[in-house]
Amino acid sequence: MDPRIIQLMARKLSGEATPEELEELNELLTRHPEALYYAELITQLWDEEKMREITDTDISYLRHLARHRPEFSVPDADPSSLQPSGPHRRRIRPLTWTLILLALFAGGWYIFSRLRTAPPAPNSTDTNTELFAGLGSRRSLLLPDGTRVWLNAGSRIQYDSDMLHKNTRALSLSGEAFFDVAKDKDRPFIIHTDKIAIKVLGTAFNVKAYPRDKITETVLMRGSIELTVNNKPYQKIILKPREKFALIDEPHDVPVAGSSPVKIPRPAQQEKLVVQDVVPVQLEDKEYVKEVSWVDDEFVFQNETLEELAPKLERWFNVQIRIRIDDPQVRDYHYTGIFHKETIDQALTALRLIRPFTFKITDSHVFIH
Repeated sequence: MDPRIIQLMARKLSGEATPEELEELNELLTRHPEALYYAELITQLWDEEKMREITDTDISYLRHLARHRPEFSVPDADPSSLQPSGPHRRRIRPLTWTLILLALFAGGWYIFSRLRTAPPAPNSTDTNTELFAGLGSRRSLLLPDGTRVWLNAGSRIQYDSDMLHKNTRALSLSGEAFFDVAKDKDRPFIIHTDKIAIKVLGTAFNVKAYPRDKITETVLMRGSIELTVNNKPYQKIILKPREKFALIDEPHDVPVAGSSPVKIPRPAQQEKLVVQDVVPVQLEDKEYVKEVSWVDDEFVFQNETLEELAPKLERWFNVQIRIRIDDPQVRDYHYTGIFHKETIDQALTALRLIRPFTFKITDSHVFIH
């Protein structure tokens, strides 16, 4: 990546860039589109919350280098080469040097992550990159082809970092993600999950495919997608905007001698497929599409029991929930609402106002009685 882009990105993030420098940065990124991905990565790493996903030790080391810059050499770059000449020459402040070091570290960390996650096949030239959002967090990513991805809590994607030189742009997903796919008519974008595959050219849609959930779901917001179920590749489903596809693994009763019926998953060939229109939820005089509201940090739920809400709350707040309610009427209460910036304590208190129950929070464990 052009060292001048690194310097201008550093000045932009530290709030020191002039309008002329911002214009210069935009021109450089336009001329070098491959640098957009690294610019996005630098921005993410500078965010305090996201930087913790690398390690606090790495961040401390970067700041240590920035504080003692005269005593250390900057790896892989000559600091003087990062200084513009002529009328644009400006003194680089310590915070800017921290960002420049962070940029250099980002490049090295990115290359290392590619090598670390590469498949073991010795003859393969593909390198895979794996990115994730931890429980209790959501993050936005920019892929090398310009596709924007939002990852929901407890989700992970893996893709070929060399996708720009492949016939297809393939990606695997575990969890939930919203995609705004960059258009490329010559190279389709394909998403693989455990149960379905989705093929698009350029569109915006949400995929929910958590391994432990009984429902795999896709919601199309713009454009069109072609969807297939992995065990039925001959069946192709085309979704239109504001349509939702759901693959439901419904349990069914199997009698066992000497006991009550046991719930077990249906065989794969009996999975239920549903395609229906997306119906917005009316809350607080506003309409929400609950399937994609999480992208805006809004947790929307409609007509759900505590048992149905529990796994979603666990991922959203990074807690473990145990429900110990014996009263069947209380267990069958249904809730509709929205959470914005509430804590788990505030969320449960609000739910308790709708239908009474008691709860106790111990560290990251929640007990509902």
